[in-house]
Amino acid sequence: MIHTPLATVILPAYHDWAGLKACLDGLARQHLPAECLELLVVNNAPDDTPPSDWRLPGNARMLMEANPGSYAARNCGIDESQREILAFLDADCLPEPEWLEAALICMENQGADLVAGQIALTYQCERLTPAECYEKAFAFRQAQNVERGVAVTANLIVRREVFEAVGKFNEQMMSGGDFEFTRRATAAGFKLVYCPDAVVRHPARNTLASLAQKARRVSAGSMALHGETGALQGSGRVLGNLGNDLRELLQRSDMSWRERSLTLGVLIYLKGVKLRQRLAMRFNSRKARELPR
Repeated sequence: MIHTPLATVILPAYHDWAGLKACLDGLARQHLPAECLELLVVNNAPDDTPPSDWRLPGNARMLMEANPGSYAARNCGIDESQREILAFLDADCLPEPEWLEAALICMENQGADLVAGQIALTYQCERLTPAECYEKAFAFRQAQNVERGVAVTANLIVRREVFEAVGKFNEQMMSGGDFEFTRRATAAGFKLVYCPDAVVRHPARNTLASLAQKARRVSAGSMALHGETGALQGSGRVLGNLGNDLRELLQRSDMSWRERSLTLGVLIYLKGVKLRQRLAMRFNSRKARELPR
């Protein structure tokens, strides 16, 4: 077994005590000894206190971060921790028992500075909703992301020296801050690798409303990430990805024709949502700028 470095797991939390409890239960089942891990829960809604019967495990602490956004919460955890390895999960993720051990082995064996683990979706029922079909096809494509030098923070392990060199997450971004940070890191020469054995499970969004909310947030984050200010600037990229998405969808042997057909309809719908969001942001729609989290 490798020499285990001391690691901090940072969990931004926002009005989801049940999901957070399940995540902490999963962390308690890690193969690594509990004393090797420091768990930092960052409550991003300080006015929302835990239920009376809610308890943190012995190796966990709760921090408060009033500035809105998961990236502000993650930065709070980074500032508080003194450990050399920082691991990030979403509060509604359920890590497999070997999750962190596999990531650390991968980091050591491949000489990596950042490790992006696999994110496996879970569904409410065997017969997927249209939204779940779309998620099955396109959500959390971590392996493809790493090929482009980026990764999502739902399953990301980072050496502290990376933050010291390139800075922390951009707190001004409500979405896309993980891509922005990991792109900064890889552009600076730090090594990002994908580890399929470091698995966390994440519930798929199961309604069109939740997908549309995410699409608006992601579109706004993309505009900020690429510095787009024109009404149609970046729209070509939104539509240009459609061909690649269609080709990928047709090649999915693990999806039935029903699932692929429903996914196609949702895909076209969400492209329209993103384009409308861009136009609304360009023309300073107050409602568009006050995006729900």
